[in-house]
Amino acid sequence: MENQRIRLTKKLLKEALVRLLEHEPIEKITVYQLCNEAEINRTTFYKYYGSPYDLMNDMQAEFINELEKSLLEKDCPVSLQMILTYIDTHRESCKALLKYAFDNGFFERVISLSLITQKLDEQISPEYSGYRKEYVKEFVIFGTYSIIRKWLTSEKYETSEEIANIIQNLIEKI
Repeated sequence: MENQRIRLTKKLLKEALVRLLEHEPIEKITVYQLCNEAEINRTTFYKYYGSPYDLMNDMQAEFINELEKSLLEKDCPVSLQMILTYIDTHRESCKALLKYAFDNGFFERVISLSLITQKLDEQISPEYSGYRKEYVKEFVIFGTYSIIRKWLTSEKYETSEEIANIIQNLIEKI
């Protein structure tokens, strides 16, 4: 179990990474920049992480765990609206996480949560089966990813309910 000081240090580093990612890709972010932004020394950084990528991986794992815990706590069936509301609540960190989602399979790990795959299977028309259903799932997954990414990076703000309705309407038309 991590003590309060360790949790605070990691939180400062994660917040610093999110701020830095607004201006440059992770490949260009150095440990020095992260530590300067978080106002901690490099020895402390290296106590917990080996690189900015390790910090990003920790953020992604934490996000997935928290999302799954949030979905399991609800008494009602999992809905796209619930997932998008969770993402909206954590909007800034989600923008940073989704920006590099393809690079290390983060989005695939989110989508592969059993509650989400179960909901997706229910949504796809029964007329699709076997390999056809797999193609439709890929289309829906990556289309949904693109919509969510566009929503998070858009200047105009639509509610999570509006985005859920757009995605749901598209899925129903397949």
